[in-house]
Amino acid sequence: MEFCPGIYEHAAAVIGRSPWEVSRSRDLLVEAHHAAWELYQQRLIVTGIDVYNVEPEALGAVVEKPSGNNVPAISLHPFDELAELLDLPEAATETGRYADVLHAAAELAAACPAAEVRVPVCGPMAFANGLLGMENLLIGLMEDPGLAVDALARLVKHQIGFLEAIHAAGVRPIFFESGATPPLLPVALFEKFEAPLLARLFDACEALFGERPPCIIGGDAAPMAAPFLATRPGYVIAPSETDQRAFLKATQAHPDVHVRVNLPATLLGSNDFAPIEAAAHAAVEIARTRENTSLGCGVVPCETPPEIILRLRELILSL
Repeated sequence: MEFCPGIYEHAAAVIGRSPWEVSRSRDLLVEAHHAAWELYQQRLIVTGIDVYNVEPEALGAVVEKPSGNNVPAISLHPFDELAELLDLPEAATETGRYADVLHAAAELAAACPAAEVRVPVCGPMAFANGLLGMENLLIGLMEDPGLAVDALARLVKHQIGFLEAIHAAGVRPIFFESGATPPLLPVALFEKFEAPLLARLFDACEALFGERPPCIIGGDAAPMAAPFLATRPGYVIAPSETDQRAFLKATQAHPDVHVRVNLPATLLGSNDFAPIEAAAHAAVEIARTRENTSLGCGVVPCETPPEIILRLRELILSL
């Protein structure tokens, strides 16, 4: 059973740096993720720290330096209304953090040929949330559905430009869209607004890369599993926060989709291995209810001792 932990800000800790420092440096981004991959040998290297911030920040969102090892977050959204998204410029992928992430991914792909290097890309709801804030976004969706469709379609066009830059860099994307799960986004709104947009982005990926992309949607994902899977992602997670058996049952109609069954990352903040071992056994039992699965965990905290991850990896490989 393959094990793939969620290594983002934890990569910074591996080299003794803060998430902020690594997120702001192309060289440190390469160093941190290369060191983490050498240590854990995980299947996926996701070239990012604060994976939801790059695109909104390029369009004016403010990301402030956090204290200590906290993860950088958006503190000020640049827009208030969906209508403002209709006039977004094209993705400036040759400058700023866009360029840093793309160059770092290309370097990592060359240095780690056994890994699958991916560039994080915001899904439409995550992108809109970064630009507007969730409250303004949800109000806009309910008050003016027609405008919402047009505004979110503009975000899709913007992200297709990013996908083209990823393709030109010789690497591949991975989507992050955890803001699209209940209770943040009701299932009815997911089906109406989100699913068609994801399908368009995944179609664009298939045309560019010859594959449907991974899409990470955390939270209580089981209620919207059916419409989500109908968009035909290539790789998904069964989050620890949801009914994982129900989620995997929904995936039975999509055997080509790889499903990673996640352990709770919160367990990794402790040196007590007993609950981690119990969770691993339970997750393996769930994963074996279908083919084409692996095990993982949510976002590994900075402070997690590497020996905990290594011990968990060895346990899972032995099961």
